[in-house]
Amino acid sequence: MMTQQAPQLETERLILKQFTLEDFHALMACWATPEMVKINGGESPTPETVWTRLLRDIGHWQMLGYGYWAVFEKSTNRYAGSLGFQDAHRDITPALEYPEAGWTLMPEARGKGYATEALAAILLWADKTFSSPVCCIIDEENKRSNYLAERFGFQFQNYVNYRGKQVRLLVRQKALNSAL
Repeated sequence: MMTQQAPQLETERLILKQFTLEDFHALMACWATPEMVKINGGESPTPETVWTRLLRDIGHWQMLGYGYWAVFEKSTNRYAGSLGFQDAHRDITPALEYPEAGWTLMPEARGKGYATEALAAILLWADKTFSSPVCCIIDEENKRSNYLAERFGFQFQNYVNYRGKQVRLLVRQKALNSAL
């Protein structure tokens, strides 16, 4: 069993660090935004579901040696979102073969280039850490995330069925020089 914590990553404007129990309210606020409710099939989050997500984000690091980072603005120490990798054992057809990348940002953090900055940092970490490619699933309608994924080398593979809906499966091969 692994017992590791998320390494702290820093970019020009962001700090990516291990989630803690104190991040619950920020995570709850993020998942309650209209965009996140839409992504989550129209279901508003409950404290129970967000608490489970927080514990999963912390537990991934301890059990698998990878997971999600909590992202904070350096200048304000305000929660901006989360990015990382997971093995969610999704009920998805076909099954995901690689660590699954994902990202969410608070509405006030969008449009500032934070997703680009943070994704570059976590993919650099992934290239040094994983021996396999990484993947992500993104709804066709989520144009911003699809653009961001493709910009960072994720390539469309096929559609997969998740929660009764076809979503895009994208895979990114490990960068040869680990420099994005």
